[in-house]
Amino acid sequence: MTEAARDQRPSPAPGEGEPFDTERALATLRSLCVPEMGGRAPGSAGHERAKAFLVSELTAAGLSPALEHFAISGVLRLSAPPYCGVTGPGQARDLVHRAEFAEHPRSGPMPAPVTALASEEALPGRWAVVRGSSQGADFADLADSYAARGVVGLLVGQHADASGYLTKRVQGPPPVRLPVVALLPELLDVVAGETVTAHVPLERVPAVGVNIVATLPGRAPDAPPILLTAHYDGVGSDPGRHFPCAGDNASGTAVVCEVARVLSRTDPLERPVIFALLDGEEMGTLGSGAHARQLSERKLRPDVLNIDMAGKFNGKVAVELGPADPVPSDLIAALDASGRRLGVPLYAAPVASDNRRYAAAGFPSAGVGLGAAHYHSPLDSPERIEAEALHKAGQLTLATVRHLAARG
Repeated sequence: MTEAARDQRPSPAPGEGEPFDTERALATLRSLCVPEMGGRAPGSAGHERAKAFLVSELTAAGLSPALEHFAISGVLRLSAPPYCGVTGPGQARDLVHRAEFAEHPRSGPMPAPVTALASEEALPGRWAVVRGSSQGADFADLADSYAARGVVGLLVGQHADASGYLTKRVQGPPPVRLPVVALLPELLDVVAGETVTAHVPLERVPAVGVNIVATLPGRAPDAPPILLTAHYDGVGSDPGRHFPCAGDNASGTAVVCEVARVLSRTDPLERPVIFALLDGEEMGTLGSGAHARQLSERKLRPDVLNIDMAGKFNGKVAVELGPADPVPSDLIAALDASGRRLGVPLYAAPVASDNRRYAAAGFPSAGVGLGAAHYHSPLDSPERIEAEALHKAGQLTLATVRHLAARG
């Protein structure tokens, strides 16, 4: 970032204290994205390293983070490098994992390679090429009927995303009765009538999720707290391929960590501020669900600001407010005033993240999202994070918290 760009940043209003340090936030983000973190999937060694690192970050900010644990029934994980190849008259082709084929989240067990002809019909001893949807109860029923006919597995279509990769997923509904392999839709025509060999060893591994929660006391300890959240878990890495998970959501995590550091070094706010680095968002927002239940049991009703994907600025910031009744007027006022002062346009748009769990619990909640260059892709890396997007997210978060605290 150039000095000229730094000079154009809005200065803090009188009494606001230390500004958001974008370079420090970027350093936090990069640390979360190194290969040793392994994509930060719950239950993995990389996830444990990320948890320890974030605890040290909050501790260094002068906070006393606590760990809140919850059960995860199963994380989808490849236990070995997957393989899929096709052979036939005049051709022998190994498909590229994640670019041409991928594991399917509903696949039944595939402990050993399966080799068979691929057919458009459900024939005994063959792979069945399945067109159309591979989701829902109808797909499970189809798998049951094909298994009864002796089919050895299902080949289904999956479109690549904008990155050119088949999306990686770490959760899914219960498996069907047959192995399932996803291919690019155009490859279904290529494999039909040919011999397909596949070994995609997809496991469902139980794990323990861990939320990292720290509280900054306020001058009025009994005032309703302000809750800042971001999820730090990722989709994990493939065997031999790293997923940094930078935009989603090392970016939001880095924003919350830096805001925690800034606020801990300034005069106490009127209201307490809770910082929650959440786990299990990629599993279906499990961490925020567990945290929201704990807050409800303690009779707390915070104003919630959740940051998910702060790696790319597209000219405006998406905000999802909830619940609709009662209208979270303080949050609206705080976000609107902060966006106007900073020159950051806000617009109402879906932000499908942890904010919805808190909204469902009845807490005034706002999900804030700027975006990411890539999503659930190996290309979601620190090099593709826009420093100015991180800066805008940090400044908006700080200003909103201070505005909320000033209103008591």
